[in-house]
Amino acid sequence: MIGFLTWKEWNWARVEKLDAWSLDRNWHRTEAERHLKSRNYADAEVHFAAAVEDGDRRRISAAKRVRLRLRLADTQRRGKKLDAAEFTVREALAIAAQVSEENAYMNALDALADVFADMGNFQALQKLEEEALRLGEMIPRTDPLRTARRVRLLGLARYRNGLSEDAISTLERAVTLHAKSYGPSHRETANLLAEVGQVYMAQGSHEKAKECFERAMRGHQAEFGLESPQVIDDYYQLAGALDAAGDSNGAAEMYERVLLLKSRRLGDNQDEVAEMQFGLANLYADWGNLPRARELLADCIGTFKRQAGPRLAVTYETLAQVEEMGGRYYIAVRELANGEKVWEQCGPSRSRELARNLEYQAEILDQLRQRREANWLRKRAEKLLAEVSGVAPMGAQSA
Repeated sequence: MIGFLTWKEWNWARVEKLDAWSLDRNWHRTEAERHLKSRNYADAEVHFAAAVEDGDRRRISAAKRVRLRLRLADTQRRGKKLDAAEFTVREALAIAAQVSEENAYMNALDALADVFADMGNFQALQKLEEEALRLGEMIPRTDPLRTARRVRLLGLARYRNGLSEDAISTLERAVTLHAKSYGPSHRETANLLAEVGQVYMAQGSHEKAKECFERAMRGHQAEFGLESPQVIDDYYQLAGALDAAGDSNGAAEMYERVLLLKSRRLGDNQDEVAEMQFGLANLYADWGNLPRARELLADCIGTFKRQAGPRLAVTYETLAQVEEMGGRYYIAVRELANGEKVWEQCGPSRSRELARNLEYQAEILDQLRQRREANWLRKRAEKLLAEVSGVAPMGAQSA
């Protein structure tokens, strides 16, 4: 009986210790995941590090040790501690290599690829993904989604490394794999198509870029809705491709659609809408559609008047340029004078901008043969610039 009680007491003591360790281990991981969800990366890192240390001390399986390190590395990467993340992943790689854990090793390679991508180390990323794809072909039943992702990163790395032709063929393969694995309308496929479209744009292949952006837009519409931020961005990218291809009418239609959708989403945030209107007005001016440019700039002025400042002055001056392009010189001078008043209200820190405004007015007055007024404005501009530079104007030196 005594022996039985002694054994029972020893066994309960042992169970309590194991439970305490199990609870402590689970608590660290639970706390880490909780902090990770709230994007509190610093505290999440502390708890994941404690879980890693405890797992090493308890000699848990290699697969679990690798998994804990990869969670820690992902937390460090999200917290922008990229050097620490690389060190942690390399520890995981060493553990997986020692015990020939194929899946754990491939997971660690994928984690290291994410770190290299965030670092912008595309030379290392290219070599890593080439090796990962080679190893992946040797492993039976390789996850096709992982393969698709590796091909995508390899294509982007090759593009960043200046290997344009190899990059395009690789990215086209990635699109095929994504469409097969995720589906043609899945968000991942659509996101990749948008990236490939940007690569085509950079290469000057505007028609192919247009096709990619259109396919991306259809996928994003199916996934997120007709007026989602992703779709709005696709419209914007498509407009840029149309503009670059010389289709100004098609580009204008897309830009107008972006403006409409943005206006609906932003609601009372009219400043951001006005910024878009200003950019679109400049495009219309370049395309020669002066009436529409004039309308958009008038809308901008109505919004920017609330706070005045440099944005309002620049918008007045841009409207003056539009009026000058249309041969409406007197109106152009009037808009420049409006901008002049705003620059004056901004104070001495904007003296250079005010001087440029006066010189612009003088140029237009010269065209109207109002020499006296033009000369007076130039003298004012000269005086302002002299005050800024600390050099007396020419007239004052001769006196």
